[in-house]
Amino acid sequence: MLNRKNTEVRQEEIVDAAVRLIGEYGLRGTTVSRIAAAVGIARGALYRHFPNRQAVIEAALVRIADRSSAWLRQPTGSDALAALEQIGEAHSAWALSEFNTFVRPFFQLIASNRPGPLTTWIVERSRWELQYLVEMVEEGKRRGRIDTQAEPGDMAWTLLLHAWGEDIARLMGLEEYITEGASAPILRLALNSYKPARESNPGPASEGL
Repeated sequence: MLNRKNTEVRQEEIVDAAVRLIGEYGLRGTTVSRIAAAVGIARGALYRHFPNRQAVIEAALVRIADRSSAWLRQPTGSDALAALEQIGEAHSAWALSEFNTFVRPFFQLIASNRPGPLTTWIVERSRWELQYLVEMVEEGKRRGRIDTQAEPGDMAWTLLLHAWGEDIARLMGLEEYITEGASAPILRLALNSYKPARESNPGPASEGL
């Protein structure tokens, strides 16, 4: 039992090191030699815990992908539009903290266009995120906080495209898109277009107030 525990601990250390190295050197630069050196073990010792480099990389990327939806799990109230805006704002801080451990390796993986189980899993994860947002929008419509004519899929894609736009801006070194206030107002403007008609177009009785 003790040996098994030690093996599990060492595997965790190897995966953690690989995650850090992917953020620093990219997928190709995350070599067995670098992983072993980061953990403080010999190359041969690493192969006692993983059969090959690909197994380490896949374990690291699965861990990275597990973090992918953290920005969606924000406290939400009955006002769906406010909740969606809160989620969008949460993405900015989350993506900054996870830039080297999720954002950069995530886009590297997409750009590599490597088919395989992991790529399929990430695509399915993105579809889950989309459906999660669609359900939020549908609940907002039922509560009367979102226009009944709004298309849930359109609103869900608005949030995802907002998130990906911020990620790409950071990858390009255009941090000012986020920090100087362009990103949040654009999202707010888009979400406000989905307000119920009675809020977006107040009637004559309210015009003189």
